[in-house]
Amino acid sequence: MAISFGHDRPWGGVSQHEYRRMAQHPGHPLAYRVHFAAIGWADRQGHASFEPGRLAALLGKGGKPLSDQSTRNAVARAKELNLVSPRSGAACLVLPPHLFQKGKVRQSPAASIRADDYIPGV
Repeated sequence: MAISFGHDRPWGGVSQHEYRRMAQHPGHPLAYRVHFAAIGWADRQGHASFEPGRLAALLGKGGKPLSDQSTRNAVARAKELNLVSPRSGAACLVLPPHLFQKGKVRQSPAASIRADDYIPGV
């Protein structure tokens, strides 16, 4: 599948590993951390799925997860800013195809990071 955002619409690649790291950095505003998590864990369809409580843990600070209400508020703010699709929720963040497309990439299993991986110290 070729990546195309339309005629005269340039695009570039990003490191999902780095977006996962940025999603966990408490120095960024929560709405943007939601966006970073959506990009960092997105599959080829632009969906980033999380087990219950996982997004709250990723967005937390000092090892303490966000409350359910704070997580919902962060996702709602990301939706208001059009950083994620209106269909998004804490269980699945969705990126619309005009923002994100992912081609098929061959990589070694050791090069991938699972959604349940946590980068400590960030």
